[in-house]
Amino acid sequence: MKYFILVGEKSGDLHGSNLIKELISIDPNAEIQAWGGDEMKAAGAEILIHHKNLAIMGLLGVLQNLSRLKGLFKLFGEQIEAFQPDTIVFIDYGGFNLKAARIAKLKGFHTQFYIAPKVWAWNKGRVDTIRKWIDELYVIFPFEKKLFEENGIKTHYVGNPLQDAISKFNPDPTFILSDKTYVALLPGSRKQEIQASMPIFEALSKEMPDTSFCVAGVSEWKDLYAAYPLTVIFDKTYQVLHYAKAAVVTSGTATLETALLGVPQLVVYKTDWLFYSLAKLVVNIKYISLVNIILNRAAVPELIQAEFSVSHLKNGLRELLQADSPSREKQKLDYSELKESIGKEGASQRTAAYIVESANNFKLNNA
Repeated sequence: MKYFILVGEKSGDLHGSNLIKELISIDPNAEIQAWGGDEMKAAGAEILIHHKNLAIMGLLGVLQNLSRLKGLFKLFGEQIEAFQPDTIVFIDYGGFNLKAARIAKLKGFHTQFYIAPKVWAWNKGRVDTIRKWIDELYVIFPFEKKLFEENGIKTHYVGNPLQDAISKFNPDPTFILSDKTYVALLPGSRKQEIQASMPIFEALSKEMPDTSFCVAGVSEWKDLYAAYPLTVIFDKTYQVLHYAKAAVVTSGTATLETALLGVPQLVVYKTDWLFYSLAKLVVNIKYISLVNIILNRAAVPELIQAEFSVSHLKNGLRELLQADSPSREKQKLDYSELKESIGKEGASQRTAAYIVESANNFKLNNA
């Protein structure tokens, strides 16, 4: 069968690559075209657009890129018309992907969404959009299944794909920083996140000269790190985290990865003031990090906007870096509960099986 997969950022590239491997295992003759990244390409997809060309953050980012977005959606429509996939799989990145799903569905294509948009956090109006344009939905948190099914959406709970990625991770004992005590700095994978975080990380390193720091960088934005005198290791986030004593992590998938790897953390986030001001009016949750959202309590500190500052980071890290500190031990205990709540590995395999089955059923019913 033919599969078209659409991913909008680096974390989706990871999940997309694991999904592609499982799809090919089930369907060895699979033809896969995608908007994604290097990991999906290595797994066997033909990459038509790299995800770094899609990563747009904040309201101002969207407004500044309206013309480019219009062109991307037009190109997407042309590409699926030319390829004629048996199914189109959208992975995370809800704002962009749901607009693309509308285009696909209006053209008569079968649509499936893996890692559902977080409508429980904000923009519940998207539930109606999902019902209208998505044939099958695959969710990674247990509580999501009931939420979507109550709204008439065919939903499957598949477990969390991060468990797959982390279960396959093998620490490298020769890792360059493994003999040092250091703090991992994760500035995010989007251009705007990196630009917001790196100046603060540089200032932090100057304020804590007796502490070593290592930035987990992403190579597609290599130039953004060059101006800062910090150690940067590219495309080895799990290695950097594994040997770290603590971490400062930009809110997103990485907060959950850090927790599953057992590293105490401070969660940070900064965006343009207009987007943040508007988001505060519609957000329906108390926390921004996945760790706190899943556990429904402040298990890890969150430093947002003005609180993402050198003074707050310094105070938080001093506590986390103490070997016997209550904060450090409490996070470790909370992480154990977190791992239990999100289930075991196998999400990619289960999702791939559902995707193939659903695509086959669609073909039979529309033959």
